[in-house]
Order: sequence, then structure tokens, then C-alpha cells
Amino acid sequence: MKEVVLINGKQQSTLSVFNRLTQFGDGLFETCLAENTHLLFWSQHFERLEKGRMQLKINPVSEKMWLEDISTALTIAKMTHAVVKIILSRGESMRGYGFENNIEPTRLVIVSMMPKIPSEYALSICHSGYANNQLLSNIKHCNRLEQILARSELHCDECIMLDNNDCVISVTQGNIFAVKHRVLLTPNLDKCGIAGTRRARVLKIAGELGLQVSVKPLTLQELLECDEVFITNSVIGIQPVISIGEKIFTQQIITQKLRQILKKIKQ
Repeated sequence: MKEVVLINGKQQSTLSVFNRLTQFGDGLFETCLAENTHLLFWSQHFERLEKGRMQLKINPVSEKMWLEDISTALTIAKMTHAVVKIILSRGESMRGYGFENNIEPTRLVIVSMMPKIPSEYALSICHSGYANNQLLSNIKHCNRLEQILARSELHCDECIMLDNNDCVISVTQGNIFAVKHRVLLTPNLDKCGIAGTRRARVLKIAGELGLQVSVKPLTLQELLECDEVFITNSVIGIQPVISIGEKIFTQQIITQKLRQILKKIKQ
């Protein structure tokens, strides 16, 4: 079975046109990895979902209910390794932006097969980038037009997204890191972008390895002058970057060290 979809705990894939997810993208999502029914980094994903839910003032869904839905979907799918996407919609309402305080949220669970992942990534630069929005920064809301436009330009494995100041923020589906003289660099995400669950863990591992870590605005030129570049997300883990445009990266020493450590961490 390629995909299993549950809406409010029932196997179906049809959502009402009055659902605010379809009308406005009024919701949040998380994408997790499941290995033998175990959800990797689940607590971090749920914590971020809850943070976004409270910020958007969406009524709560218990962690127990989410886990029951996910378990049901994984059982139906019969996959040992799977991608689990959960979506929390504010719920259904009539036309217009306003909503009742007691609106009942809609929960969706989508279980998919693991995609084929390149062993190395070639990157390009997107012309479509991020607009600064501190209010929505680091919330995984369902309005992803910036990434959609960027993906439409994709001619490589991934592309780098910049902000209004032409500083590097991320790739379309993950965070980006660089290494220069044993210093681990990654962009500051205070004004836009998403701080991924694997990003947080990589920063922690780097500190434990004694690497100097610098989280700061990062220009494209600074990135191109680095020794190593790699990208991260919940599905691919850590993957090395071999090129950005015409720039070739031949070194992966620290990238591979971090990658091997991250592979062993399951929560």
C-alpha cells in the first residue's frame, strides 16, 4: 500500500470544502519518520506542533489521540519504514476569516512510503525567497507558497532560499549547514525559516564534539567559501552537498562524522 490517510481517526481522504485547511491553509503540520512503528524525535515534533497551535490559537488535540491515529495508520500501511505526516486544521467554518471559539479541530494523518534519497545533493539558488515575518517564523503552518514557488524553479536536487537581504536561510525542505576551519555555521532563523528537529540535534552534537558553533546571518558568498556544506530534515537526516551551482565541495569529514552519530539517535 503506497499511502494511508486518516481524517479524525477514520480511513478516508476527502476533506470538506468548508474546512479552513482547504479555504485558508489554516493549520499546522509535522513530518516524522517511523522505523518499525517507532516515531523518531516524536517529542520534539509534538512540542513544536503544540507551540504553533497555541500561537495560532487552535483548539487542542491530545498527544494520546495523535499517537492512536498514527498507530492505526501504520498498522494499516504495514510499512517497517515510513514517512508520517500529521496535519492539524482549525476545523470547519462558513465563508470568511472569522471563526467560533469552540470550533472543533480536524486531525489528519498521512503515512507514505520512504522516498528514494540521493546520497549527495547538488544545489541551485532560488529566485523565490522568504519574506520576513517574525510572528509566523518557525511555525510549521500550512501556508507554504514560498517553498512551492521555490520548488517550481528546481533544476537540481534542492535549491537554496534567501531572505529579503539575500542572506541564506534554508533549502526548500530542510535546514542548511556549513563548515569552515572546524567551525559549524548555520543561518539565524529569527525572522523567517523553520528550525528543524534535526537542526537542533546537530547543533547539540556539534557542541558535544567540541566544534565551535556559529548561528548567524550567512551570506551566499560566505557559504560558497566554506569547506563543507550539508542539509538536514526529518526524512533525509544529514546529507552532504557536493555542489552549489558551479562551486564543488570535495570535503565531507565533519559532515560524515555528524551523520553517523545522528543515525544512531532515535529520540
